[in-house]
Amino acid sequence: MIALNVFVTAKPGFRDRFIEAGRSLFEELAKQPTFIDARLHASADEPDLVVVYERWNETKESFIANILPNPCYQPYLKLLEESGVDRKIFWLTPQGEWDSQE
Repeated sequence: MIALNVFVTAKPGFRDRFIEAGRSLFEELAKQPTFIDARLHASADEPDLVVVYERWNETKESFIANILPNPCYQPYLKLLEESGVDRKIFWLTPQGEWDSQE
């Protein structure tokens, strides 16, 4: 399993476009058989920051080979190009997990 944290710092005025692009993207990606879950967040402290957390039954290599080429990524990638934003991707390997007992 692989987890990703993606931090996108949008140009002013572009954050809502990234949130919409992320919603559309994950509506499609959620149909993939190796998709586990994803969370899309807007920062409460930094008005141009969007953070994504996603988990896949993939390795980093298989994700790059099998998931990234999916055509549903194109609108998101185009928006990244158009807006010239800063994007940082962190590939994570899970080390533990806790859920609420309630």
